[in-house]
Amino acid sequence: MGGFLISGALLYDGTPSAPRPADVAVEGAKITAVAPAGTLDGNGRNRIHAEGLSLAPGFIDAHSHSDAAILAAPEACGKISQGVTTEIIGNCGLSAFPVLTDTVREHLNSLYAACGVRVTWNDLNGYVSELKRRNPAVNIASLCGHNTLRANVGAYETRTLSGPELERMAELLSDALRQGAAGFSTGLLYAPGRFADTPELLRMMTVLKRFDRPYATHLRSESDALEEALDEAIVLAGHGPGRLQISHLKTALPRNWNKLERILERIRKAQSAGLRVTADRYPYTQSQTSLSIILPAPYDAMDDCAIRDTLRNNPEKRAGAVRALADSGRDWTRVILSASHSPQSAGLLGKTVADAAGRCGLSPEEFCVRLLADDAPGTMGAFSGMSEGNLARILAQEWVCCGTDEAARPFDESIGRSHPRGFGSFPEFIGRVAAQSSMCEAIRRVTSLPASIFGLSGRGVIRPGAYADLVLFDESEFHAAADFAHPHRPASGIRLVCVNGVPSCGDLMGHCVKRSGAFLRICGRTFDVCPFPRYISGLEGGSDS
Repeated sequence: MGGFLISGALLYDGTPSAPRPADVAVEGAKITAVAPAGTLDGNGRNRIHAEGLSLAPGFIDAHSHSDAAILAAPEACGKISQGVTTEIIGNCGLSAFPVLTDTVREHLNSLYAACGVRVTWNDLNGYVSELKRRNPAVNIASLCGHNTLRANVGAYETRTLSGPELERMAELLSDALRQGAAGFSTGLLYAPGRFADTPELLRMMTVLKRFDRPYATHLRSESDALEEALDEAIVLAGHGPGRLQISHLKTALPRNWNKLERILERIRKAQSAGLRVTADRYPYTQSQTSLSIILPAPYDAMDDCAIRDTLRNNPEKRAGAVRALADSGRDWTRVILSASHSPQSAGLLGKTVADAAGRCGLSPEEFCVRLLADDAPGTMGAFSGMSEGNLARILAQEWVCCGTDEAARPFDESIGRSHPRGFGSFPEFIGRVAAQSSMCEAIRRVTSLPASIFGLSGRGVIRPGAYADLVLFDESEFHAAADFAHPHRPASGIRLVCVNGVPSCGDLMGHCVKRSGAFLRICGRTFDVCPFPRYISGLEGGSDS
């Protein structure tokens, strides 16, 4: 397509530089010129008059779970409608590759069933081929997940891996990084990753160190053992790449809220010692994860597919699970049923478990067990266990970027129901950070900071030669509209989103979505897009494609 010129917008270029009125010229996929407002000649380009609006680099979702959703619904409506142009997938230890055994393929097919996606690939290259065939609306970069890796060599068994199995897992991680994976993720709260011992994880760190890619982790605990889990992650990253990305940093459950200062002090100490520690966070105090986490042992050692099959096929164990939940003392008014494909959930999504169960004439415990027996992999709960004050303190840290912790979903609920963060995280995050500091700082945190963390060359900044991932928005109208009752409402105030130089979404296009995303391979050693904060500077050069 021909080039275009965005004229007169207030430019936030992704750096700490003060915003200024500017003209930005685009040819093909790249930005060709940036100049003071009114000084660039159109030269036959389509001119977009943007006076009174703000222009920023495309927002980067540092923690996404769109691995299957982006194949099922490549329009990525929930993300692009709030200004996201790039997503980092493969988080929490779960990636769509490698897939070398029938057991792993069947497991992923079960997890992805709600999206209607069948796993036909074996490695990252195969996944990328499938993604390109679907022509996504946003850019995608992927971490390689530890749980998926481990399942390829040790199935989903609760045991320590042998020496040869460890070496095979290291080889598979090397292959994924060589093919362009952005780093390595763990989800040490989930099976089978929770069975990993220190030597296993240290072996993976030696591979990461060789490639200089970040280690992203859903900590082994985000509640009672939070401090010990953070210590483990810091030690691992220190023996590996020296780069740690903490997923959805939080202090879960009121009894752990007082730990935040000690957590921040541990992070500051690690940063002072030279470790590049960063984090992501969604700007909500309700988490969302598999409802199955409410179950006690032995279910805490099972994956969701095994939980579903056990509860579905064994009435005695189903009754035992109900009794165990009844003895747990959980407050069901603080758990929202946020997603499920169980027939039992019809008309009840967005309601508390206490309310939903009452409408069915069931106890909350019996209601939950029925849902899990029908659809443990797809049944999600939102848990109210976080502090609003701690959220504000976490968002105030200059090394914290935004992650939705959600999949890219369409405006309807055809592939599942989102947490409100799937459609509203970025306006919420930007608004909160801007109120604490400045809009310039808020934009940096959702653009050049995550680009720096994951080595996304030419992304996250507006300058000549950078990719034309752009968001044109009205600051006064940029607000989230999603809530648990209506989680798929799009954000307001987005006028235009451009991906790789293609106007793709926004009010100026009548809300249609054009798809011009790409898979971003990380090649060679990663680099620093913009050298700030100071403890993430000094990385070596690299590229994407």
